[in-house]
Amino acid sequence: MNSNRFSKRLLALASTAVLLCTAVLPASAQVAALGNISGVVRDSAGAVVPNATVVVTNTGTGASRTVTTNGDGYYSATFLQPGVYEVILGGGSFGKVDQKNVSVIVGTNVSVDATLPNASVSTDVTVSTEAPLLEADKVAASQVISETLVSNLPVNGRRFDNFVLGSPNVVPDGNTGLISFRGISGIYNSNIVDGANNNQAFFSEARGRSIGAPYVYPIDSIKEFSSENAGYSAEFGQAAGGVINAITKSGGNALHGDIYEYYRTPGYNAIDPFTKAKPVKEQHQFGGSVGGPIIKDRLFYHFTYDGFRKVTPITYTSTYNNAVSGQSIGDLAGLCDQRTSGYITRGSSIYPSVIPNISAAECSAAVTFIQTKQLGSFGRNVKQDVFFPRLDYQLNGKTHLSTSFLWENFHQPNGYNTATNVSNGGVSQNGTADFHSRFFVANAETVLNARSANVVHFQWSRDLETDTTNTGGPAISLTGIAAYGETSALPRGAFPDEHRIQFTDIYSITLGRHSIKAGGDLNFIHEQLQNLFQGDGSFSYGTGTSEFNFANWIQDVYQVNGGRHYNSFTQVNDPITHVGADDFWNPDIDGFVEDSYKIRPNLLLSAGIRYDVQLVPQPDKPNNTSAVATLYTSTINNFKGMIQPRVGFSWSPYEKTVVRGGYGIFYGLNSNSAYYTQRRENGVYQQQFNVTALTNPNKPYVPATGAATGQPNQTFQQSGAYAANAPQGGIPEFTPPGPAPVNQVTGAASPAQNTGLALGTISARGLDPNFKNPESMSFDLAVEQELPFHTAFSVSYVGNRGLRLPVFVDTNVDPASAVTNQYAFLPKGGTPQLISLPFYTARLSTNTGSVLTGFSDVNSNYHSFVATIRKPFSNGIEVLANYTWAKAMDGGQVSGVNGTFNGTDTPLDPFARGHRAGRSAEYARSDLDERGRFVGSIVASPTVNRFVENKSVRYALNGFTISGSITAQTGQPLTGVMASAPVSKIADGGLTGAELSLFNSGTNGRVPDQIAGRNAFTGPGLHNVDARISRDFTLHENIKLQLFAEAFNVANHKNIFGVSTNLFTYVAPNTAYNGGVCPATGNNGCIVPLTASAIPFAATTSTTGGLFGPRQVQLTAKLFF
Repeated sequence: MNSNRFSKRLLALASTAVLLCTAVLPASAQVAALGNISGVVRDSAGAVVPNATVVVTNTGTGASRTVTTNGDGYYSATFLQPGVYEVILGGGSFGKVDQKNVSVIVGTNVSVDATLPNASVSTDVTVSTEAPLLEADKVAASQVISETLVSNLPVNGRRFDNFVLGSPNVVPDGNTGLISFRGISGIYNSNIVDGANNNQAFFSEARGRSIGAPYVYPIDSIKEFSSENAGYSAEFGQAAGGVINAITKSGGNALHGDIYEYYRTPGYNAIDPFTKAKPVKEQHQFGGSVGGPIIKDRLFYHFTYDGFRKVTPITYTSTYNNAVSGQSIGDLAGLCDQRTSGYITRGSSIYPSVIPNISAAECSAAVTFIQTKQLGSFGRNVKQDVFFPRLDYQLNGKTHLSTSFLWENFHQPNGYNTATNVSNGGVSQNGTADFHSRFFVANAETVLNARSANVVHFQWSRDLETDTTNTGGPAISLTGIAAYGETSALPRGAFPDEHRIQFTDIYSITLGRHSIKAGGDLNFIHEQLQNLFQGDGSFSYGTGTSEFNFANWIQDVYQVNGGRHYNSFTQVNDPITHVGADDFWNPDIDGFVEDSYKIRPNLLLSAGIRYDVQLVPQPDKPNNTSAVATLYTSTINNFKGMIQPRVGFSWSPYEKTVVRGGYGIFYGLNSNSAYYTQRRENGVYQQQFNVTALTNPNKPYVPATGAATGQPNQTFQQSGAYAANAPQGGIPEFTPPGPAPVNQVTGAASPAQNTGLALGTISARGLDPNFKNPESMSFDLAVEQELPFHTAFSVSYVGNRGLRLPVFVDTNVDPASAVTNQYAFLPKGGTPQLISLPFYTARLSTNTGSVLTGFSDVNSNYHSFVATIRKPFSNGIEVLANYTWAKAMDGGQVSGVNGTFNGTDTPLDPFARGHRAGRSAEYARSDLDERGRFVGSIVASPTVNRFVENKSVRYALNGFTISGSITAQTGQPLTGVMASAPVSKIADGGLTGAELSLFNSGTNGRVPDQIAGRNAFTGPGLHNVDARISRDFTLHENIKLQLFAEAFNVANHKNIFGVSTNLFTYVAPNTAYNGGVCPATGNNGCIVPLTASAIPFAATTSTTGGLFGPRQVQLTAKLFF
């Protein structure tokens, strides 16, 4: 059968099945925002009681639901709004049991069993109870972050999903807030709020993004949420990693609200130990919320406003400035002052001052431009406003309706690059970030009869992100010194402008001992995009030492001495849309069915199956310049095989012991940004032009008999019309987007661009026709034991096998063109050795440049042991502590912080040629491998009423709450990379000559396995303590003032978040290096120690991350009413 026809029939069958489920057994992949109460009713003799009446009442809103037990005495009240409930069981010939204070938490099932007294013997029994400590019917490895923890723990930034880092089997994915579950990249998670999908499909993150807005949903609007990290129900999908499932606050019959101000000032904060500056100058978070009845027992409202203001400068530094040696960028002016003594000396190189045709004044002006216009501290004032109203309407005894609308605006100058410190960059390579979020969500829960219920979710949303640029093109990079000009990623007119329409329907029915749920979910995502990546025109001056790079650059600045002094140039042109635009719809369709079977009162078996499909339109203009380009730019594989069986069990062998476990298959959604690159950055819509100017190896200036001789610049030789007409003086080939190009040093306008030239081969990006969605096979087993003092202890094992994770390589390389290069490895103080590596010398097609292509062939393995202690809030204290020992291995999965578009861990040798060769040789510790991690949290509100009789003393001592969290984790792996590499025969990079970065340009790559394998080193760990102390003051019967102080990293422990990864460098034969001269014969070059002035491997480059950093103190006042 024709495969396309079969795929279409399979899709049609799947869509029909989902629609039938919606009509007959409606359901969805994200029930998430609700909870259940269920149980078994027996008489005093232990026999089950059929047809007993059970009345479940929400004490906050008065909403009531009546169900009856079935023939097995079992009842279930599904799709309940989280809150506190009263459950009355019995009646008729039996007495009643009134169970009060039953807490329903998001995504959980609360078991309320009852033994009914005989009506002729006993009157009604009233029981006031805490929520059950052990969830006897829970099969998933999940953890609820309670409202007490959300409201009282200090969290830097007040982003609710940051609390997930307190859960087991998670690690930070980078330093921005992205989270990895079970060793899987953080871009393959799912985030759900009030049952609605809260993901951005383009960047594959929660909306607001980890490097964008501080948050979208304010903490004051979040009631509670759960972290599903393994073995979760078939309801949840579209995630190969974890699921974050949150609900927002709603109003009730009682008026309640708060007003707050969180304030930070530099006077209380510590200095960053690396930059010697305070990363936050001033910060305000202010607002409030109010909720209550409009019509008692029927119509309720809740409204939140949150404002965020932050003064957080960005600092640009240069590694050329070295306080230890006294080296400064100012020294570079000496290259032009015609001196005959006092030369700049760097190691064995001596640099005289004889750059021809450059005056001392011109040289000084160029140095001043770098020092004062690009480097230093620059303002960055963040502004965000969020409005979030919600309405709840109890239509009748069977139907509950709710709607909400989130309105958010975020504005941040110098906010494209969100780092606090940027090394060897410049402020002109930044821009202003503006985000606009508009989300409308509506839900309806309906009781159909005593044994079945239905829930419907609807969402319309728009997520718009734009970034303007600080200056016009082109971009200029001086390796080891600085960079300036328009950065390659800006401007972004819409990146993305993403609209989402979502319909979800779920049906639940109880049949005997079976609780069956089924559902379907339709997500229609409209991507509108506008970004001409690398449209700026990027010039690189990085052939040799920093002094050579400066000398080459300044000749182009003043357009003297002829030749082309840059060593590489790249620019993208879009002859079709001109702005890098795309516009497409992406439907995501899924359906599931699940049965929870209560085999015995103490044994539950859950089994389900789920199906997902992600549909993206095919490229409309493939690149047909060569067979390899056509192959990888023509087809998007809308994978139809995402069938996901799942099974789990929960067994209570003893009253206070629960054993649970499960197995399941999970698929994630590919980032729409990867599809965008294939559709638009394919060499047809967006055409990437590269030119590398070749030169003889740089040689230092050596004075001869006291007279300076030599000339720093080498005229680059390259044949062809493009090289002959290549720009000089920073003039890009095409007019860049954004402001008009100017020579930023001299202020002169750039001449008209050259057009109509024969520009040579064009690079492209694509995907393998068999590129599939990432898959996880997860399995877990846990034992949980109730302890005294309302405390539980659990131990668990979680395993995960990741399949079909992405990697990107240049496919326009001829594997047969490989020759064997011999590199002399000359370690300082070590034994020299020869290292053999393949070196690729030809392309499959000379009509096309590089073709950066995605393959889904990386696998991963994750194993963990977890120990957890939890004590829900009671007697004035709540505790949650998790220790995770884990081992994560993979074949080069890139961490999520670099994983969108064509993000990749670049293989040393992209082409497999046998066991442990090529990409299979990359299998090693994962970028996300963190062997030990402990996170503990506590909230304590002690009272002294029983010990102190004096009212004044009791008033002085009571009302305090002390809370805090501690994080201690081992370091994640480091890979040693090359600081330079031999000139590639095909314009790629690395020691194999075929390595590309995510920018589709050559990269120096990692060191060979003979020296150190991928991730062979371990980076620094993290130790952090956050603390809060608060005091409540009762101003009136229903009005309370709360004052508190928080300290993040209260001990001001120096945590390191960035290190240098350059381990060795390459030099050509017969070239001097820091320690000798590379032999002229018998090798293709040498791998040698870094230069004396280079930053050593693993040296600190950053001590501030997105969530952690030097001590910050925050003062807060909140008024509750």
